[in-house]
Amino acid sequence: MIAVARVSRGRAIAIAICAAVIGVLSYVLGVGSTTGQQAEASVLDAATFTMDPPAPLNLVSVSSVALALALIGGLTIAAHGFRRAFVIVFTAGFAILASQLLKQQLLTRPGLFEFDAPNTFPSGHMTVFTALLAAVVWAVPPRVRAVVGLVGALVIGAAAWQLLAFGWHRPSDVLGAQALVLFIFAMLTVFHPPRLGAPAALGATARVILTALGVIAVLVALAIAAFAALDSASSLLLVAGELGVLGTGLLTTRCLLVLAG
Repeated sequence: MIAVARVSRGRAIAIAICAAVIGVLSYVLGVGSTTGQQAEASVLDAATFTMDPPAPLNLVSVSSVALALALIGGLTIAAHGFRRAFVIVFTAGFAILASQLLKQQLLTRPGLFEFDAPNTFPSGHMTVFTALLAAVVWAVPPRVRAVVGLVGALVIGAAAWQLLAFGWHRPSDVLGAQALVLFIFAMLTVFHPPRLGAPAALGATARVILTALGVIAVLVALAIAAFAALDSASSLLLVAGELGVLGTGLLTTRCLLVLAG
């Protein structure tokens, strides 16, 4: 009998631990501390709020998410079979529901700086985009996974940028949502590791590109944030947040590619 290679459980556990740590720190530092609340309030103050944003942010609705999950399920059945389709659609749906449960029922926003401010952690919109990307990455055949990942990284990066630019969410909300989805799909990999298909020519290249661009974006964001803190510049802090969540979106996509095999 020929052994079937699967994604390493050890690697998936490491990614799950990192995602959990990042998610918890995002909440503790961004939501649960006075300094974090003050910094994120400055980001919101610098944003240009609108209720009518362009795509991709304006594409999210209950019906559009349901349709997307149905299409992903059909795609997965064609490429991998019914069992994998059920697992992927269920996991993506669970991630979306979990974000709403955390935001509306389990987590609160203490009144350290802004009193009576509603909890917005984690971002539901960011969870939707990241969960759908994760599902698509798992759904498509291995030969096109790298291309899908690169395109998907641009989409969730744009959505993350918009959430801050249009004042819909704070940076911790976006980062927490990315970490939540990554944690859930990493745990899925631990208990249901996908089979490794034939290596795609662009697979390694895509991961290098996402890693390099993601790390650069995060480092530049941290440098801008440090300068903005010294100069008390809200507009620069907003730019730092936008670059930061863009970078973490790229790194999240890289990890999702690793988990999918």
